[in-house]
Parts: sequence; C-alpha cells; structure tokens
Amino acid sequence: MKLTLNTALAVCSLFLLLHTPVFAGNEPARVLEDMVITASKRESSLDEFAGSISVKDGQFLMDHDIKDISGLTRFIPNVYFKKANSGDAIVTRGISTIDTSLFSPMGLYINDVSYPLAFMQNQLLTDIKRVEVLRGPQGTLYGRNSESGVINVVLEEPGDEIRASASLSAGNYASWNGHASVSGPVMEDSLFLGLSVTGRKSDGFITNEVTGKDNVADEESSSARGTLRWAAGDRFELVTILDGTYRDRGISTLRFEDGPYASGRHKVRSDEKDRTDEKETGGVVKMSWQGDQALFTSITSNRRFTKDFLHDFDRTPVKLGTTDMHIDQDNRSQEFRAASSGNTHHSWLIGLFGYTEDIDTSIALNHVSPLMAKNRVTDSKHEGFAVFGQLTYQITERLKLTGGLRGEYASATGTQTFTSNLGPVTFDEKLSSTEWLPMVAASYVLADNLTAYATCARGWLAGGYNYFSANSQESFGYDPEYTINYEAGIKTNFFDRRLKADLSVFYIDIDDKQIREEVPGGGPGVWRFSNAAKAHSKGIELDVTALPLGNLEVFTSIGLASTEIDTWQGTTDGTPFDYSGNSLPWAPEFTWNVGVGYYMNNGFYGIADVSGAGKQYFDAANTLRDDSHALVNLKLGYALPHMDISFYCHNLLDEKYATKKVKNMQGFTMVEDGEPLTFGLTLSWRL
Repeated sequence: MKLTLNTALAVCSLFLLLHTPVFAGNEPARVLEDMVITASKRESSLDEFAGSISVKDGQFLMDHDIKDISGLTRFIPNVYFKKANSGDAIVTRGISTIDTSLFSPMGLYINDVSYPLAFMQNQLLTDIKRVEVLRGPQGTLYGRNSESGVINVVLEEPGDEIRASASLSAGNYASWNGHASVSGPVMEDSLFLGLSVTGRKSDGFITNEVTGKDNVADEESSSARGTLRWAAGDRFELVTILDGTYRDRGISTLRFEDGPYASGRHKVRSDEKDRTDEKETGGVVKMSWQGDQALFTSITSNRRFTKDFLHDFDRTPVKLGTTDMHIDQDNRSQEFRAASSGNTHHSWLIGLFGYTEDIDTSIALNHVSPLMAKNRVTDSKHEGFAVFGQLTYQITERLKLTGGLRGEYASATGTQTFTSNLGPVTFDEKLSSTEWLPMVAASYVLADNLTAYATCARGWLAGGYNYFSANSQESFGYDPEYTINYEAGIKTNFFDRRLKADLSVFYIDIDDKQIREEVPGGGPGVWRFSNAAKAHSKGIELDVTALPLGNLEVFTSIGLASTEIDTWQGTTDGTPFDYSGNSLPWAPEFTWNVGVGYYMNNGFYGIADVSGAGKQYFDAANTLRDDSHALVNLKLGYALPHMDISFYCHNLLDEKYATKKVKNMQGFTMVEDGEPLTFGLTLSWRL
C-alpha cells in the first residue's frame, strides 16, 4: 500500500484502538445491545443470524453524517460503492459488474421494495430505523434475486408517538442540505401519517478550464415521501408509501490524465455543457396479517425511473459532437410471503415473487461528421417469477441447521435498431433461464458469547442486453453468470457486551463471468458484453465495536478480497490477450475503516475515522489502476435535548484518488477524480 500521511494516521488510529483498555474504570458502564433485526424476514437476534451481516441504526447514520448509500458503505467491510457517471454499482466481496450495465449484483431494498437499477442505488438515507447489510447470495430470503448480497433499509414507521425533526447544513462549494419530517397519529391507535422532504444543492468541485466555470459538476436534488399506516386491531396492518425524487446534475467530471488535452485534478477541458437529470417515483402497498403461528405479508410496488444524459463525447475543447442518452424504466412487482412467528425449535419462510419490467433506451452520437454519427434505440421487456424459502431447525440446544431453495424463471425480449452511415439495421434476441439456487447453513453455540457458523450458497445474475455499444446481433445479448459461495465465521462478544467482534472468511467460484470486451476486428471503442470462462474471489472480514470507557466508542471494519481471473482469452487494442491471472476490474483488494467517538456528559462530542480502499483496476488487462487511498473524516458537535450543532469535515487531508479510469479511442487515459476536502456546519432539531 502506498505510504501517505493519511495511511500513517490510519495505522496510528488502529494501533490506539487495539491497545485501548477494555475496562471502564469509574465511568458508567454501557453495553452493546443485541439488535433485533428483520433481515431474515422475521424478527430475530443479530447474534443468531448465520451469515455475514453488518447493521447500522439511524443514530449511527446521524453521528457519522451519512446521507446516502455510498456514505454508508465506507463502514461496511468488503462493500465498496463504485461511483461514476457511466453508472453506479455496489461491489461486494470483489463481485463487480460491467461498466455501463444497468443491473447490479447487489440488491437494494427500502421497506421491502427492490430498487433494481444500478442508477437507483445511491439513495438518500432519511428517517432510517436501521440498515442491514448482508453479504453473500440472498435469493432464498428476498423477492428479487441478488447474487452478492443485500442492503436492507428499514424506515421509521409512523405511530402513536408524535415525531418531528429538521436539519440544515451549509458547506464549501456553495453546498446546502436540508431535511424535515413529521409523523404521528391521525386517529389514535389506528391511523398514522408520516411526511418527509429532503433537498440538496452544490456547485460541485470541478472547474472547466475552457469556459472558466467552476460549477460544471453542480447538483440540485429534492425528494419527498409520504407514509400512511392503518392498524386494524392487533392482527392486520396496511401501509401505503408514495415517494418521488428529482436530480439535476452537471456531469463534466472526466478529464484527460495524459495526451494533448491533459489537465490537473478536478479540472476538465470540455466545450459542452454536460447535464443529466433523473426522475424517480414509486408507490407501495404493504399488507400484513398476524396469524396464530405465522405472519402473512403482501407487497405490491411500482417504480418508475427516467434519465436524460448529455455530454461531450470526446471531452476536448474541439467541437466534435455530443452523446445524448435516455433511459426509461417501469417496474411492477408483487410478493407474497408467510413467515413463522413465536419461539419454537424450528422457523420457516416461504414466498412467491413476480415482476414485469419495461426498459427503453436510446443513445445517439451526434458527430459533426455524418460518417461518424451513430444512433441506437432499444426496447426491452423483462419478466420473471420465483418461489423461495428457508427452514431452520434446532437440532440440539446449541446446533441449528438451515436449508433454503429458490426456483426462478426469468425471460426477456429485446429489439435494437442501430443506425450508422451505412443505414439502419435491427436485431433482436430473446433470453430465458430457469434456475435453482440452494443454500445450506449451520450454526453452533460454542459458549454463551461465542457462535460459529458455516454456509454454502449458489448465486446467479441474469443475462441481459448491451444497450449502449452493440452493433451486431452477436454483440447484443449476453448470458447469466453463476457463483458458488463458501463462508465460515464466528460472532463474539466479551467484557459484559462491551466488545463485539465478528470474523468471517469466504471463497467464491465464479463461472461465466459477465464482462465487457473488445469486438475482435471491430476497431477501437467497439465493445460487446459476453461471458468469460471462470474467476474466483477469496478473503476475510472483521467487524469490531468496543466501549472501553463509559463515553468512548471505538470501531473498525476490515475487508480483504483477492480476485483472480482463472481463464479468459480476449482482445486488447486489437491484439489477442490472455487475461488469466489478472484481477477483476472494479474490485478493490481491500476496504477498511477505523474510528473513535467520544460523547461527553455536558453535550460535547467528537467523532473521527479513517476509511480507505486498496488498489483496484478499471480494466481486465490491469493497465488502468488506482493505488490505495485513505480518507480522514471528522465531526465535532454539541448536543442539547432537542437540538444539535456540529462541524463536519470529509477527506480532511485532501487525499487524491480516482473513482474511474478509461481509455479513449486514441489510447489516452481519462479520469474521474474522487471528492476533495469538504466541510460545513449542520444544525439539527428534533421533537
């Protein structure tokens, strides 16, 4: 790992953490409570979950100034948020996805509703009760299939207690963030209403050296959510949620690292005003009925997402043309499930899930030369249904066995019309797959504070379409990829639950890995999505939280994920290339976070942490890479019973790092830079 001042600070912090006394002296003792979670779709203890899971509650999110999913992932071992204008993605245990792919191998659920598109996954986190992050396939628990894991966001629901909160932040780069929410009873004990609104605005940190403007990566976004909850007695409940989000962003972020148009960090040289706007709306109706032995649940949802994207395709001051892209996605889904309730020697879950999804896209290269102009218009329809379930049986007082199975049928039909100077050509393809995804797990209580577990599960990521770079029938569609996941771990707590440590190791076999590669003989910049032969990922995860003193908390999370391509013969720059032995792209070799929080009895508090990611490659040839980086973050505040004022600082030492690298058609390297030093003040109020 490259030695930097950030890295030195991180190592010192970790040394102090590991050498902090774990006895509380004379200060009041605090303990780490065993959380009640719903990751398994029924209430259970966090310590009893036989798998790798990290849970952060709403207070943790507020304490660490976490506003969205990308900020959350800094605190989760082996979970990395790939943030790029070409498409976001959540990378877990080295399982990445194709750059520009619309779908992510990591599932995201908010109040039981799936957010399937990768562009949807950096959701704002407001009114959060807790976030549960499960690593490994979760197809036997969740309605929509997920290959590498699930982020399960549980919202605060309105009830008889009146709750209200508001916050306002102001920071550098003319940044503003605001949030307000209120919830409470409309009719006592039966009808409850919750409302929330959120907005943010920033000029961004990118300057265009051609136009002189310093707001070419600005952002304006707003979102709102309304929740109506009806409780009819002790057994029946109906929850309806409507939400909407609008984002308007400048996307002039790609700069040249070399070549005649090279520029420095956070400086671009483009002749166009690059913009994107996104609109997202959703509605869900959730009904549940508590029977004598089981909880029955129905979830009906609809989510609509549109994106318009315009940018200078050559990223130079020369007026050559633009790329104009449009995405329209409409998803409808229905889930029925039943889960056992009560304390028995066995617990079970069974569910049915179905969805239909329309995805229409267009991408046009508007070149000054008609010979270079291209246009692709794609219409696709995706459908699927699944039956899934798990059964856990307590063999002895200490030993539990779990078995699960998912059966899924998925189909898609797609048609693309590709228009070039040679005229239009249309190609279509139908995809279908029937999959059986089993899992088994065992857990054994070695002592009252020590539990060991082992799991084995099969993962699957559906095939799809190359919406943005196909130019033939052969380069339009691609097949599913498959994984076999092996995992073992221990969950521990010591010193009267003032230290909790979870450790896991894993090995993942990956077959038919979905990749983006050059089309042989197609020339530079002509890509296809296909399936490489084989790869694997292996690693270790450690998650530790300790309360060594009454008001002091220390925490660390460390994830190591070593990926390797076993067999893949492809083409690089028109030349045959053997990728075997290389690392998978978009997969950092490790992620980590270490920090400390101190909360004084008079209301003052301070939180500091260092988070980092190891070396990663942005291409399968491993010619484009970013070295390891470490970001120092700080928050100082004063809390009153109903108010809180705080100062925050992210990337305190202004560490330089890249979130994306790619080569253009001339072989020059373009870079998207990570965020610089940002700071600001936040004023919060709560009832």
